[in-house]
Amino acid sequence: MIIFFRLKEQIRHYLQERFFLVILVLILFVMGIIFGGVSVKIIEKWELDDLVSFVNQGLQGEVLLPNSLYTKQVILSNIQMILFLFFMGVSVIGVPLALLVVFTRGFMLGFSTGFLLNTMGFKGFVLAIIGILPHNLLLVPALLLMVIATIDCAAALTKIRFTAAPMPLNVELFRCSVLTVISLIIISFSGLIQGYVSPLLTEWLIKAL
Repeated sequence: MIIFFRLKEQIRHYLQERFFLVILVLILFVMGIIFGGVSVKIIEKWELDDLVSFVNQGLQGEVLLPNSLYTKQVILSNIQMILFLFFMGVSVIGVPLALLVVFTRGFMLGFSTGFLLNTMGFKGFVLAIIGILPHNLLLVPALLLMVIATIDCAAALTKIRFTAAPMPLNVELFRCSVLTVISLIIISFSGLIQGYVSPLLTEWLIKAL
């Protein structure tokens, strides 16, 4: 428990020292959410109908994948994303891709939430709260932390390479590696919630409504 609080304090301090970078990433994420929500309004009707049909199939209990297999795929996909960001930071040239990942995640979140609200009203609102929010409470902070670490690491490596600044390379790589491990642990728990908890909550919602 003491280690957890010390780690939490160190992460808080790390983010405070990179305040403007944090703001930049948050703005990009929020922009993605806004664009995703707006895109629901301009989507073609036949595409919207297909999405509604697909969601209704899931709400009616039609199982497309077993929970265990679905959870495994979600966790593996999230791990691949975090590792991709890590190597983008180490390679220096991957900063634009890291920013694109943030915007895309925001877009997906905004679109899925906007879609449920526009097509299902109050039921869609409740479905978004119990089906989208729980795992994203872990996934989004882990992703944003990893993107910040990626950009910070890339900037430090660039400074070392081109300015001969007295910054130890191993310290920067170690810091990025530690944040990567933390992000991997968090998104693994997020995947478990998405694969097991969210479907149970959704099933409860269907019975309640």
